[in-house]
Amino acid sequence: MATQVPKPSAKRQRRAAEAEKRANEELSESGMLNSNMSSVLVQFRSGQDDTFLGPTISLPAQVGQAEMAKLVNELRRQARSQRGRTETGAGEQDDVDEDEDIPYAFHVLLRETDTSMSEPTRVPIHNSLHDDVMNSAVAKKLGISMEDSLTIVFEPQAVFRVRAVTRCSSTLSGHGSPILCCSFSPSGLLLATGAGDKVCRIWDMDTEMPLHTLEGHDGWVLCVEWEPLERRLATGGMDGQVWIWDALVPPLPGRRGWGARSGEQVDAEHQAQQTQTGAEAPRKMSVVERRAARRAAPRGQMLRGHTKWVTSLAWEPVHRNASAPRLASSSKDGTVRIWNVVSRQVDFVLGGHTASVNCVRWGGDGAIYTASSDRTIKVWNDQDGRLIRSLNEHSHWVNSLALSTDYVLRTGAFDVKGAYAAHLCKQDYTDLDAFTQSMAQKRYEESTANGARLEMVVSASDDHTLFVWPPQVHSTEATMSPKKPLARLTGHQKTVNHVCFSPDGRLIASASFDNSVKLWDGRTGKFIANLRGHVASVYRVAWSSDSRMLASASKDSTIKLWNLKTFKIKVDLPGHEDEVYCVDFLADKLASGGRDRTLKIWRH
Repeated sequence: MATQVPKPSAKRQRRAAEAEKRANEELSESGMLNSNMSSVLVQFRSGQDDTFLGPTISLPAQVGQAEMAKLVNELRRQARSQRGRTETGAGEQDDVDEDEDIPYAFHVLLRETDTSMSEPTRVPIHNSLHDDVMNSAVAKKLGISMEDSLTIVFEPQAVFRVRAVTRCSSTLSGHGSPILCCSFSPSGLLLATGAGDKVCRIWDMDTEMPLHTLEGHDGWVLCVEWEPLERRLATGGMDGQVWIWDALVPPLPGRRGWGARSGEQVDAEHQAQQTQTGAEAPRKMSVVERRAARRAAPRGQMLRGHTKWVTSLAWEPVHRNASAPRLASSSKDGTVRIWNVVSRQVDFVLGGHTASVNCVRWGGDGAIYTASSDRTIKVWNDQDGRLIRSLNEHSHWVNSLALSTDYVLRTGAFDVKGAYAAHLCKQDYTDLDAFTQSMAQKRYEESTANGARLEMVVSASDDHTLFVWPPQVHSTEATMSPKKPLARLTGHQKTVNHVCFSPDGRLIASASFDNSVKLWDGRTGKFIANLRGHVASVYRVAWSSDSRMLASASKDSTIKLWNLKTFKIKVDLPGHEDEVYCVDFLADKLASGGRDRTLKIWRH
């Protein structure tokens, strides 16, 4: 017979009841509610399309993020099965497998209509409803009780998680002047840097060693931009020149494509050169010459046209043109030039600005966005260069632009699962452009929820403000041409130098000369948090691929990695000896460069 645990004595039961009563009284006196017996009325709402998921239900106040994620996944499965019974045909396509649970982030919007509140109305949920919401300062100020019904907004998170960088794995020297820009290749296997020594360097991220030195500019290299297929690299500088560098073996990414020429390729080039010179007896290459030819840097071609500094570069999205994507370059001469990379000629010039063009972005819906010191943002048609509309709300120079699809457009067909890289490993190059275009198109449609969530634009200016603009419909009709911003983002006390969307498009991060980084809602523009920790101007910010971490580079010679759950510093990364001008975050690697002329690679 099994041993049974005897019931506690009456004295023990009485003492336990008294202890529970005292604990509940202490919670009530301190303003905290009893989480053991309380429940909260909630209704789940999708952050993607603002649709409600089922009716209002009662949840225990102690329920946490993991339990709510399981509940939302189950409710979504029930909704899909119900649609399958009531709708004919294929029905709505979901972004995940029906049997696959995906992680969600949750937050509560408290009294969205209350304009008198200075605190943010968005309250994230990390531990439980009781700890994070009901006992928050905002809830106490508004008098939120257990009898009120709460709207919990859920948003999908990346199924993968990037580990936080904690150490400097390499300090790479080579540049003779401050490093002004850096950019990871779409696959994350290469890194390009531009500096004041008039050269661009390509670094191998597997070995963390220099790969090539690209020489050609007559002035500082101000911007570098990889083609989304990693077959070309574009650079722009103070000399007004744009250079395009071609990979040595174009179809292959990383070191295999940029590291060295094959022996057959070198022999064919040497034979063609001998034939061109008309030599009667072709000279055979020596071992030293053949080795040097294989390790030679990629050849570049200069594109002339700009008369002043080249300030920004942007490639045409792969899903719109995979075989020969065009390049857009902006300049301080007030023009934007659209280059044909095959013919190395200008297709057309966008000349509507009256001052320096500081930033250019090529959208995924066929629009080119330009920001200028003439205080305007202009939207152009990428087919004929026709001006669609001009956005005139800023009162000072517009410094930076960002699109909600920037990450997807930048990485093109390269995804986290490595499907495109695996396809290249098979050495199957038949219909490669078509396969690439279909992969990029699929990723773009997933990022925009198949058209349900259109491409958003945010701008930053010297007037200390940001504007979130509605999706720009490509039409000249007045009713189809939204010119008024969705929101005006105020809070910075000085120039806003840089702005960017998170890869999932849910958040906006802005860096300012007021020593702060601010977070905003990517769809409504509402203020979320102020990230303070830097003691000098913040130059750049960069998101991790899973949108869970944010890195910032500052004049105070440090890089800070921010915890977006607590809005505090997760990891402080000192090491640079002077100002940090650029930072880039891709996959599990972080790269930074600055005035000390060194490149640092940070890893977990």
